[in-house]
Amino acid sequence: MITEHVNFTHGEPLQPEELDLLQRVFDVTCAQVGIEKKSRQAEGLAATLLKLFQSGMRDEKELESAVAKIDFI
Repeated sequence: MITEHVNFTHGEPLQPEELDLLQRVFDVTCAQVGIEKKSRQAEGLAATLLKLFQSGMRDEKELESAVAKIDFI
């Protein structure tokens, strides 16, 4: 789960629907790229997703597209 990999102490607390969105993008990306969910790559993915979200990127497809371009290996 994405919450195992990131620290949510900065900024405003995430709302349940926001966390659900991030979890969906995390799950889809892990499946597409072949990232094990309990790996360091998953940790990097989760941190990247959170940073993108906190910077204002809130569209699910936009987030998926942004992280698909990153090599987490």
